[in-house]
Amino acid sequence: MNSYIFPIKVAAITFPFLALVISAPFLIYYYRKYGELGKLRSVILYSLVFYLLCAYYLVILPLPDIQTVAQLTGPRYELHLFNSLHNFLNQTVLQWNNPSTYLSAMKQSVFLEPVFNIFLLFPLGIYCRYYFKLSLPKTILASFCLSLFFELTQLSGLYFIYPRPYRLFDVNDLLHNTLGGAFGFLCAPVFTFFLPTRSELDSESVAKGRRVTFLRRFVALVIDWLVIGIAGIILSFFSSVFPESIVTILNYPMVNFMLEVVCYFMIAMYFWNGQTIGKKVVRIKVVEKGRNHIRFWSLVKRYSALYLLLYGLLMIFQYTLTHLTIDNHTIFIAYLMFGLISLGILLLFLFNLLYALIRRKTRLFHDKASHTYSISTLKKEV
Repeated sequence: MNSYIFPIKVAAITFPFLALVISAPFLIYYYRKYGELGKLRSVILYSLVFYLLCAYYLVILPLPDIQTVAQLTGPRYELHLFNSLHNFLNQTVLQWNNPSTYLSAMKQSVFLEPVFNIFLLFPLGIYCRYYFKLSLPKTILASFCLSLFFELTQLSGLYFIYPRPYRLFDVNDLLHNTLGGAFGFLCAPVFTFFLPTRSELDSESVAKGRRVTFLRRFVALVIDWLVIGIAGIILSFFSSVFPESIVTILNYPMVNFMLEVVCYFMIAMYFWNGQTIGKKVVRIKVVEKGRNHIRFWSLVKRYSALYLLLYGLLMIFQYTLTHLTIDNHTIFIAYLMFGLISLGILLLFLFNLLYALIRRKTRLFHDKASHTYSISTLKKEV
């Protein structure tokens, strides 16, 4: 039983870190299409991610030692279909006319292994029917493909990390997993009758998509900084074409950060009329009151307050912390004052963010300072 519980524990531990990575395509897709994910949809999608992680870990864990695997001499695959049924009939202690043998038979590996493989993809069938609206044939195909992925993972020795497979590739597992997905499809109404339909979830997301939530803005922010990071990596390969003096200046983190903010969030955003790549993905844009095209000066005020001011305050606070051990009393007082002032302003920003979250107000201090705000560009005919 521990061999089944251990992978689930590992999945629970790694889930918070991997969930964001795995669910990122879902987030982008649903924000792009509906403008909002929705609480229940979030629960459903994250439960799907957690289930897939558990299933994957059940297939590969626990990981053996490479030297131990190299010494294995057993078979690598089982290609005899219905061999599991043959083993059950030959090895089971079950006697149909003797109920006292039922429990003992259910504890045997010839019974537990096929049943486990059936239940492994049983939830997938439920997700396929309820959430993805797949037909039974498509659910069977999806179950078979996922099972084949698991079996090929085993056959390849975890993508050739190991010198040979440490688990058996078994066509009977393919059969049992696929049957499990089909059974899950057939039983889905029993488990989902109390939940809203997929159409109702979509309608709710579209209705809420008119509002620009902080989560939506955060997703756009993450995408934007990923784009900036990738662009920075690409440009670093061409650093040799720039004069050495420019490269030296760009190596300063503060200079580099300021250039990124000015070029991307001010200049590029001005030409894109209040949008960035991240904002385009989640369908939001920054607009200025009373204007069809946002002014460059408004973007300068907005992102100077958000990035340059906050970054500068963080740098001042960090610098003063590292110099509070100075012996000169006057300079110590000056450092302490600068540190407290910068910390106070940073705490005000944090308070403004928390207040907006609690009161569900979407405008922060940099929005108000620049007389700008974010709107949804989602069309009504979604």
